[in-house]
Amino acid sequence: MCSALRLTIPDELEERHMRFTKSEPDEAFHCSIPFLAYRRGDLSDFTKALHRFVLDGNEVRKEVTTQYRNDLREKWVLEIDEISRYKKTRNYLSRLAELHFAQWLETQNWQILNLELYGGQFDAEGMDNNQVATAFEIKFLGQREVLFELIRVSFTNPTAGSLGVYSPVDYLIFRIYEAARQLHDANTHRVAVVVVSDYGVSFRIPLSEGWIDWNNPGFLKHDPEIKEFLDREYAKNPNLDADVKTFITGLNEIWILSYKSEFELQLEHRIQLDSLS
Repeated sequence: MCSALRLTIPDELEERHMRFTKSEPDEAFHCSIPFLAYRRGDLSDFTKALHRFVLDGNEVRKEVTTQYRNDLREKWVLEIDEISRYKKTRNYLSRLAELHFAQWLETQNWQILNLELYGGQFDAEGMDNNQVATAFEIKFLGQREVLFELIRVSFTNPTAGSLGVYSPVDYLIFRIYEAARQLHDANTHRVAVVVVSDYGVSFRIPLSEGWIDWNNPGFLKHDPEIKEFLDREYAKNPNLDADVKTFITGLNEIWILSYKSEFELQLEHRIQLDSLS
């Protein structure tokens, strides 16, 4: 009867959703997120952000957009195969990450001014204790996203391709560039936020050891598997290298966060770009 669970698994999806949950694991070992939280004893942590930002008592807040409400429904489990489920779950998990970020921001004594959830222009807008208004764009990098995007790794044969240590860094730069483009028109402090679920595996060493020159950001291009991905992006935008530098250095800050538990974030890096120039 929990209103947050009925939001993410509405009545019309219940039967098919339960059928998937009770079935044998697919080749990618996909599992319903609220069911996984229930199984691990973290269900209240899963519903906490939904109750805080989406619901008013048992009802969805009137300011929540139709698109966002639809995105929070766990429909990805109804897709016909692993690849389709993977693609759909990225959007679902990204929406959850945005709510987790807003929840984390409040724990840091920020005042939430607006959210895309409520029709805001940016993923989140807030004000800190110094009364500095800030616009945030949030990018979520799932554990297998870089592998899938760069080498189309098979779920049934995860060793079919190997990923160099530099490729995740280039992919991170590209996602920060996407966030920077979205923030370009903000007339407030601009912060690109990246939430990574495999920080310790792919990003701790590169970010801690300063592999990226934030004064002159650009792709490292040391690994062959990044080439196809970047070639597609250069075909869309031949000026990509110049744009990456222009938009990223136009930010005020970049924040890198990771999940310290299933649904709770922690800040790993706070990069001040406006102090670098």
